Amino acid sequence: MEISKNQLDRRTFLVTATQAAAVFTCGGVISCAVPRPLAAGNNGSCAASPSSAQLGDAYGLPPGYVRGDVVSYAYVPIRTYPPKAGLGILPYLMEYYLMKWSGDQPLAAYHTENLRRIDLASQWSTAIMLYAREDEWRDELINLMIRAFHHRQLLVVRCYYNGEKSTVEPYLQFQHILEKLWEHRDREFVSPEGQHATGRQLINNLLACKLGDEGECGLGTVGLERVYGDYDRLIRLRTMDGEQPFRHIKGWYNMLGYAALNYDGCYAATQTDVDRHRRVKLPSNTQAIGVDVYHYWFHPSSPFDPADLSIPREKVRAHSDEWQRIRTKYYPEGVRVEVCTDSQDPKTWTPACWNDTHALMSAIELAGATNAEMWYIGACGQLGPSKGDASTYTTPVETMQSYYDHLKAGPWVALAWWTFGSDRTCHGGLEYYDKTLMHYTRQHPEGEPYSPEMLQFWHDAYLGVKKRMFHDVVYGQFKHLNGSGPPSDP
Repeated sequence: MEISKNQLDRRTFLVTATQAAAVFTCGGVISCAVPRPLAAGNNGSCAASPSSAQLGDAYGLPPGYVRGDVVSYAYVPIRTYPPKAGLGILPYLMEYYLMKWSGDQPLAAYHTENLRRIDLASQWSTAIMLYAREDEWRDELINLMIRAFHHRQLLVVRCYYNGEKSTVEPYLQFQHILEKLWEHRDREFVSPEGQHATGRQLINNLLACKLGDEGECGLGTVGLERVYGDYDRLIRLRTMDGEQPFRHIKGWYNMLGYAALNYDGCYAATQTDVDRHRRVKLPSNTQAIGVDVYHYWFHPSSPFDPADLSIPREKVRAHSDEWQRIRTKYYPEGVRVEVCTDSQDPKTWTPACWNDTHALMSAIELAGATNAEMWYIGACGQLGPSKGDASTYTTPVETMQSYYDHLKAGPWVALAWWTFGSDRTCHGGLEYYDKTLMHYTRQHPEGEPYSPEMLQFWHDAYLGVKKRMFHDVVYGQFKHLNGSGPPSDP
């Protein structure tokens, strides 16, 4: 009988997937080759592995699998990287608001478009972010997870804490997804496209759940502790059939920047911030924690329009680097941050007043949060149309590259791009790719069409910068797991 290429690809995939499940079982969770004595200080995971370069040979991992806290079909492993361990790497790249949805349609109505978006973003991402907004989206979300899994993408699910006064149990939609995956842990799900994955494979590709956003001012230390504590109780440390299969899925909370807009942020970097400024000290059970601070090119504060190609691109990059210098740059000698006053005074535009890299490192140390790691949401896209100051120029790729370079040099280990899909006046990366960007300027804050040539410029520049970042992570920082890969574009 003649075997089609699709059948052959699937047969090969199932052989390697079955091999992984058979060989890498430790306490029922795909995580290590054979049961071994626990290393000192190990909290129940498998003993320390050999060097990463020897990992494939030592454990016989099938192609495409990597070992971290669990064995995942991915480019980068799932691990916890405390701030000092994150210096010089940036393993988790993802797009925020990737998924298309609406409140008045079933999620499956957007199935084809969401597959397209996953296929696109998987060219330059190491994780795909999905949104568990409605309980009835469960099965369709699993279909999308299967698609992402076949692209070797880790998975991040957004499912917010609903508050202590809510009558609904926290993280319920995510709980129901995990229960379904665990029920089918050793059986295959089959997507409408005929792609396959077991529940266990999808579980082991789940990197994180986003628990909330910018609510730390009201939550306070006790509230944030409850957000993470309830997540651990209901998800991460939950026992299923004598196992804790979700232990590797970290909780992620996103905060306002240390300086916010007018030195009115909420999280505390020092005890002085707590005592004198009533800032919020992070709880000791903090896991993934970060901020979203956006370098949008607002018309009044930008020195030029970055879409003007007569301006040397070095000047565009220099302006981007200056923004990062005070906000994200890592200084090996350290920076003592403090709550400042009068954000309109240029004399206060210093790392000591604005730098989230050193502020959050200090905040984690102050909290004694030994399992915390740093995640960042950066700007990609533009704002408009609007009257006056709120419209922005198109964010140039030099700004995106500057974000990446500065975050990689420091302790940050995840970079989510705000945003991919568009919503009203917030336009994202998909518009670069689809060549649908509008040009918002001082003269035309309502926007006017770009020329076909400029749309092609933005498309090519966007695709190029995203793929260079991906190449640097996968075939540079994690070359020991993925090989040297194809040549990178200059």
